[in-house]
Amino acid sequence: MGVLSKIFGAGNASPGEQLRRKYASFRRLLAANNEILELIAYLEGALAHGQPIPNDELRAIAGAAQERALRMADDLNTIADGRYRSLRGNVERIARALEDTLRSVQGAPVTAACLPLEKLDRRMADAVGGKVANLGEVHNSVGLPVPPGFAVTTFAYRSFLAGAGIQARLTERWQAVDWEDPRSVLRAAAQMRALVLAAEIPQDVREAITLAAHDLYYQSGGHHHVSLRSSAIGEDSHTSFAGQYASFLNVPLEQVLRRYKETVASKFGAGALFYMHSKGFREEEIAMSVGCFLMVEARAAGVAYTADPNDLDSDRMTVAAMWGLGKPVVDGTLTPDIYLVPRQPGRGGTQRCVVHKPHRLVCARGGGVIEEEVPPELQDQPCLDDAQLHRLAEYLRALEAHYRCPQDVEWALDESGHMFVLQTRPLAMPEAPAGGPAACEVSRDRVLLSEGATACPGVGAGVVVHAESDEELAQFPRGGVLVARQNSPRFVNVMTRASAILTDVGSVTGHMAALAREYGVPTICNTGRATGLPAGLEVTVDATSCTVLSGRAEEVLVRGRVQRRALRDLPSAAVQERVTARIAHLNLTDPAKNSFRAKNCATYHDLARFCHEMAISEMFQVNDYSNLRERGMAFRLETDVPLGIYVIDLGHGLDAAPGDRSVTPEQITCVPMRALWRGVAAPGARWAGARPIDVGGFLSVMARTVADDARGERGLGDNSYAMVGSHYLNFASRLGYHFTTLESVCSDNVHENYIIFRFKGGAADLQRRERRVRFIAGVLEHYGFDVDRRQDLLNAWVKKLAREAIEARLEMLGRLISCARQLDVVMHDEITVVQFVEAFLADRFEFFDFDRTTHNPEIG
Repeated sequence: MGVLSKIFGAGNASPGEQLRRKYASFRRLLAANNEILELIAYLEGALAHGQPIPNDELRAIAGAAQERALRMADDLNTIADGRYRSLRGNVERIARALEDTLRSVQGAPVTAACLPLEKLDRRMADAVGGKVANLGEVHNSVGLPVPPGFAVTTFAYRSFLAGAGIQARLTERWQAVDWEDPRSVLRAAAQMRALVLAAEIPQDVREAITLAAHDLYYQSGGHHHVSLRSSAIGEDSHTSFAGQYASFLNVPLEQVLRRYKETVASKFGAGALFYMHSKGFREEEIAMSVGCFLMVEARAAGVAYTADPNDLDSDRMTVAAMWGLGKPVVDGTLTPDIYLVPRQPGRGGTQRCVVHKPHRLVCARGGGVIEEEVPPELQDQPCLDDAQLHRLAEYLRALEAHYRCPQDVEWALDESGHMFVLQTRPLAMPEAPAGGPAACEVSRDRVLLSEGATACPGVGAGVVVHAESDEELAQFPRGGVLVARQNSPRFVNVMTRASAILTDVGSVTGHMAALAREYGVPTICNTGRATGLPAGLEVTVDATSCTVLSGRAEEVLVRGRVQRRALRDLPSAAVQERVTARIAHLNLTDPAKNSFRAKNCATYHDLARFCHEMAISEMFQVNDYSNLRERGMAFRLETDVPLGIYVIDLGHGLDAAPGDRSVTPEQITCVPMRALWRGVAAPGARWAGARPIDVGGFLSVMARTVADDARGERGLGDNSYAMVGSHYLNFASRLGYHFTTLESVCSDNVHENYIIFRFKGGAADLQRRERRVRFIAGVLEHYGFDVDRRQDLLNAWVKKLAREAIEARLEMLGRLISCARQLDVVMHDEITVVQFVEAFLADRFEFFDFDRTTHNPEIG
């Protein structure tokens, strides 16, 4: 059985069909890898920005990552003939660990249609939404007064849609929306709301809501109506959905079921749909709970911020107050009184701005609300006296202390003087000073770079240190700014020491960027020219605004240290951190280490990294094509270049007609092959004739020939083969006594792109062959390749570059293969290595043409 058969394995499919199947699996694996990296970038970004993610969304992300990891494992096994079957076990173990983590805080699934406020806290956001869960927390854990009430759960919502049989139709309309066309959104919203409003609430849900509403009504002695407030999944978290859903005030008992249905229908308003889509939610992920509370007939009400969102240095809380109900303050339709209250008691006085307030919103006798004129004697009076303001300030301080982050609070004061908290949620705070470095009045003369993409926000300063090799990274000084040509997960070695990272090329969704977010290192990727910064130069890196300044800019460092909400201080933070770690943490950072094995894949990031590396390695082994040529499945490339090239089309790599046995270079549609061929066929490329040879070189060639004949090795005249897809190339060529293999993906997706190049052998003695390899290595290192040399064997690779950069390097490799042909026989001393590198980099290809020029060992 030949090499090809061993690679493809047994089966009825022809070698060509099996080869195409492997290629299709390889492409699917690359796509799944990109999708997992996108999920990782989202999770790590949320941690870096202090953004909480609801448990429902975490569960959806974990499921999506599991599906893609399984796809990668299965596709790798197709490519590698089942040699990595154990990977499915890794996926199952990771999935079980994630499920245990998510279940640890969720508890038993809620199967009740209604839950009283006394049974709620912030851990139940999946069952009752963030708004009502927080009110339960305020009442039961903080001990502050809130209106009595209950929640109609997300279980009731799902029972409603399932019982009415409309979930599939809602999803169908969601999927049909053209999000670029506002009219399409409006049409879908109207259709979806109509479906909900026309549906019947199941009897068991109706009975549960009616019973809970009656109990609440009679709890007040029958003197108060109720309010119904939306409390959807994700609401009042980092995705606030502010103002997108309906709430109904002063609702009579007999209208509760109708208003419940209308609140559910408000989930499908045009604004709510667009918001969901813009935040990356699917419609079915957002379940709607509804809170039902006794109506507070407010004497005064409003909104309070426990910090100033526009001035991080302020030590004041802001209270906005209005006569009557607080809805006009929330909506911004009426101008309220403003009070600036010290965040800490006893630190300064309260500032008041009392405005003229001619109108107020109040409860109507039969239900609903009406606007009325404020009594003249109150129109210019403050809504809160000193005692009431003091009590409210104490509530605000207690809320911020409990949640350990600034809060946005709605409050109300009833006619009896009782103060209530109606809502609390994290206050949206800026992540950086408005205007970036310009706000710090930094001279433009100090700006060294203002390009790139933020992989991890923040500010750091230190001296520039160019480091890429393991040896250089081992010597990296604490506090240095790492500067490198390209992102690499190997930089994890210095992330506890680096003050910042800059790279010329790289993506914010790659492995290194994820590690930078995990370690909190300010990082700018894809600057294009960071390596132009001289080593030893002191710089300040503002990754938030993608700016690098000369020197240590203290004003930027001070203002850049933004007091963000720490995620660990927010609800469910520990769960989010554990889920993120199990999905996104990268343990397998170096494929060269013995630990880089399937059994050590402990996270989905590990598994993606392992599958990606092994798939590339497996595809690179497919380099014996004689069986395919004998079966007539390889096209001969008609060209003057004497390489004897046969091309195997994996799909969309050639424009060949049925019955063709040969093709021309113009019929090649494979992007990387076209790029390589531009170099192979470039003016000055030398493929014919022999190199002039000195006596030492001649004797070494003769000795090598005799030895190879004795071993029965293949000699001159072997064919070259190229497997081509639309963006994939696997090229193998044997020229005389050396062979070259090259594999590349060259696409518009930077995460997929790579080149792997291997060169070995030659006709001369080992010393001359080693010199030729050093010449090739010198050229490739100049172009950013990682290179591994062992005697006359060279392996080189470059990854995750833009399509244009990959094409340029492939074209260069085409010229390099030409120039390196038979070059070992003239490598008579070490100086020739340097001379040939300099000649190639200077585009002096005539230096390699010994037929037309007299070889002069002096360059320049």
